[in-house]
Amino acid sequence: MDSGLHRCCNLRLAADGNVFGGSAMTQALVSAEMAEAWRRDGALPLRGVFSDDWLALLREGVDRAMADPSPLSKDYARDGQGRFFTDHHMHRRLEPFRKFTHESPAAEICARLMGATKVNLFDEHLLVKEPGTDAPTYWHQDLPYFEMTGTQICSLWIPLDPVTAETGAMKFVRGSHRWNRLFRPIRIGEGKLVEESEEYDGEAPDIDAAPDEYDIAIWDYAPGDCVAFHGAVLHGATPNRSSTVRRRALAVRFAGDDVRWQPRAYIPSVPDRPDLEPGGPIDCDLYPVLWRAEGVEA
Repeated sequence: MDSGLHRCCNLRLAADGNVFGGSAMTQALVSAEMAEAWRRDGALPLRGVFSDDWLALLREGVDRAMADPSPLSKDYARDGQGRFFTDHHMHRRLEPFRKFTHESPAAEICARLMGATKVNLFDEHLLVKEPGTDAPTYWHQDLPYFEMTGTQICSLWIPLDPVTAETGAMKFVRGSHRWNRLFRPIRIGEGKLVEESEEYDGEAPDIDAAPDEYDIAIWDYAPGDCVAFHGAVLHGATPNRSSTVRRRALAVRFAGDDVRWQPRAYIPSVPDRPDLEPGGPIDCDLYPVLWRAEGVEA
């Protein structure tokens, strides 16, 4: 298990600590070596990517989302065991998330890691583990939760607080996205199988029962850092055992060129669910194209 700060392929920010857009800067920062590491491992920590201005904007958005939850939100509050709050698609109703998803370098970073010529935003997932939340996020893959297929699916998990294994850090099985296997989804926050789901390749292996058999990576994060991970990589997160430190994080998810619409009967309908053709592209108002490579036509 890699529990240190994995530095060899980390994306680092310019010395002034400012990324407010800027394709040239993003292109210079995301090297071919980093893209190769992401495609090989399925997860890559990126250091100092987002400035204090972006973080302040997201913290404002989190406060507003938690004060006025959407119908898609879930609150896994437990007596005396903290609170695990989640919500989705905040950019459609809250300006801080719209500005971040549409104007920050997040979309271009994912595009360059994937080698995509264009990317669609298809979800933002707010995940807040308050102090004392004794609830792990169980091992799972994201792809079975999405109504789409393809290999170019990348999420940026962006913490707004310092994160360690004690406060809810993500953990990954390196290379598991290349197993060519999809496992049955679980109910996040509960750890139970989604009984209505397709069988896929059965249940995910019990990684924690035999950790030495897998290449597990877990990293610490400072605000401004993030981790980019593949839609099919096995991952989870630790509880937040701190009595004082919050763990606010936003997962922003992007789809690249080869992603196609794949309805799944067990996935609840979202408001304004798009009427897309199975096997066709996902371009629509709900899943907007946020970045295209220069010279690529709409």
